[in-house]
Amino acid sequence: MLAAALPLALQTNKEDRHAFENSVIKALEDACSDAEKECKSAIEAAKAACSKHEEEKAGSAANLELAEKSAAKALEQKNAAQGFHDQKQAEKEKAETALEGAEQASEASKAEVQEVSGKKEAFEAEVEQVLPALKEGNFAPKDWRLRQKAIARLSHLLEQSDAPESMVAGAQLAFKDKPESRGQFAVKTVEATEACLKTYSQALAQAIIGASEKSEELRGDVVAKDEVAKASQSEYEAAMDALITADNEWADAESEVVGLKKSIQGFGPREEDLAAELRGRQTSFERFQELMRQFESFRDQLPAPALEVVAEGVEATTSTPAAEGEEAEVPVEGAEATTSTLAAGGEQA
Repeated sequence: MLAAALPLALQTNKEDRHAFENSVIKALEDACSDAEKECKSAIEAAKAACSKHEEEKAGSAANLELAEKSAAKALEQKNAAQGFHDQKQAEKEKAETALEGAEQASEASKAEVQEVSGKKEAFEAEVEQVLPALKEGNFAPKDWRLRQKAIARLSHLLEQSDAPESMVAGAQLAFKDKPESRGQFAVKTVEATEACLKTYSQALAQAIIGASEKSEELRGDVVAKDEVAKASQSEYEAAMDALITADNEWADAESEVVGLKKSIQGFGPREEDLAAELRGRQTSFERFQELMRQFESFRDQLPAPALEVVAEGVEATTSTPAAEGEEAEVPVEGAEATTSTLAAGGEQA
């Protein structure tokens, strides 16, 4: 409705205009005032966007430098954590190997104690079965075969006791006789045999004591090495946690560097877009101002020479081609309506 009424209102002489016609012109003036504010606000917003972009660009360069330093430091910490982890892993494996060796030695020592104890028990049991009967001469003449078997068993016991061959040979003869028939040498042989067997039994007892002491010592060594292994395991797990943390921190730092580089790569196209938008809004505002001057000339009934000057300015504005690389005109809400309205008014004028 305003576009239809405005040309007719502008045709009427300024002094003869009706109140309605003045209200039409006033409505356009108000619309143009709002459009001018919008144009200026849009230009300021575009300038602010360009400034903000420049600040972000400068800040991103500084942030990238800091991020790269942070990533380098994170990598250094990661490598240090890796070295510490490898050290603790080697210590853990060494402690585990030492513990395994100590456990094997302890088990072998226990087996040795059991073996010597069993040997002593078996030896003493055999002595108890053979020696008293032979020493007391409990075999009847008719049981001479049993006696000979007993003497053979006794000889075997003497051999186990590391008795000299002479004692073994003498015992085989001395124990054939009854106690009352034994001569002086036979009696000494019996006594020597009994003493040899007893000494060997005592030696076995001492061997058991020694093996038990060694087994106890090795058991203590197992306990100590087990504590070392547990401590090494705890230190290794702590080193593993530290390595995982350092690796995650390094990955985050590297990710930030990559993100900043990617962001910086996009600054060029973004800067061109913002500059083009600013040029477009400025061009639109210049066009709007030219149209406003044209409208004011019609509104104020300027003389013909003034109208010609305005017409020449408008013609120059509309006919001058855009500079190479310049963006197309960006219309501003309100200015487009004003332009079309003023153009309609110019045609009518």
